[in-house]
This record gives sequence, C-alpha cells and structure tokens, in this order.
Amino acid sequence: MLPAKLYETIPYAYIAIGSAILLGINSWLAVVSGLLIVFAGAVIWVLRSDNRRSDIKDARNKYGGALPFWFYEMLPFNYSIVALLLFTGSDNVYFYPSAMIMLVVGIQLWLLRSSYRKHQRPVPVKARPLRLRG
Repeated sequence: MLPAKLYETIPYAYIAIGSAILLGINSWLAVVSGLLIVFAGAVIWVLRSDNRRSDIKDARNKYGGALPFWFYEMLPFNYSIVALLLFTGSDNVYFYPSAMIMLVVGIQLWLLRSSYRKHQRPVPVKARPLRLRG
C-alpha cells in the first residue's frame, strides 16, 4: 500500500505532468499523451472527490441539475485543457485573453469543488428535556 501523502498527490501529479507535456512539447503525439495523462488525473480526482462527499446522496440526485454527472464533474478540467490547447496550439494572439479567462474559470471551479468536498456533516446535538436538567 502506498503512503497516504503519496497516494493523495497522485491525481495532482498526473494533472501537472500532463499539463507540462501539453505546454512543453509541440508534437501531436505529445499533445495526445498529455491529454490522456491529464484526463487520467481528472478521473482519479473526481472518483476520490465523489467518494468523500458528505452530502446526502438522495438530495444530490434530486437536485443534481440538468448536466450529466461526468460532464458536470469534468467541467473545470475541460476549461483548463481547452485553455492550455489555445495557449500552445494557436499563433493568433487574440485567442490568449479568452484562453486566460478559461484557465482562471477552470482553476476557480476546481478550487471551489475541492473546498465544497471537505465540509463535514453537522453532529446531531442530544438535548435533554428541561425538566430533567438540573
């Protein structure tokens, strides 16, 4: 079994390595492999994140919204990947502002999702009736 610190950093390492490949190498084969590595890291992160959610599953399914589960969960990664592809694959400087906006939105969504998944369920308070107190 892997140590907890190594186990927890695997999805982030996959995403960082895949992004570095996307930004560093300008071959179509490198782009495809970088996309696959980022996608693998994103899937690992989504599966772990969904397993650690503390909200009630029935409420999550009832108020899930119009988007399918995997499409919704992959949105931050899709925004970031499209932004990286615009940065590396485009020679037109007019694409850079939209790529930067997409990158910021992707990172913001990812940070929001990770912060929402760390909350704890409230502990029920066991209150005694007033006549028994004292």
